[in-house]
Amino acid sequence: MARLGFRSLLPQTAQSPIISAFYYPDDARFDFAAFYRSLGERGLVIYPGKVSSAACFRIGTIGDLCPDDIRALLTAIPEVLFAQGIAVPLFSPTSSEP
Repeated sequence: MARLGFRSLLPQTAQSPIISAFYYPDDARFDFAAFYRSLGERGLVIYPGKVSSAACFRIGTIGDLCPDDIRALLTAIPEVLFAQGIAVPLFSPTSSEP
């Protein structure tokens, strides 16, 4: 997710091996409902993040998952963002973002 330009809600030292939260892209065109729906239409499910006041979503990494599932998600996310007019990675190569 970092390679796509997403920032984690928690620092790496506090992240869980079960679920990870990521901030929404900092782009006015980002529409979480459309993002969620488009991933769902591809058979991919993420979770709304509202575990805090932060604008974020979560990706679960527990259960009957295999590397192909993760690859499918990481392929679909930039495609769905592109459909919203959002370029990936979400930051420029010269940016100081992770």
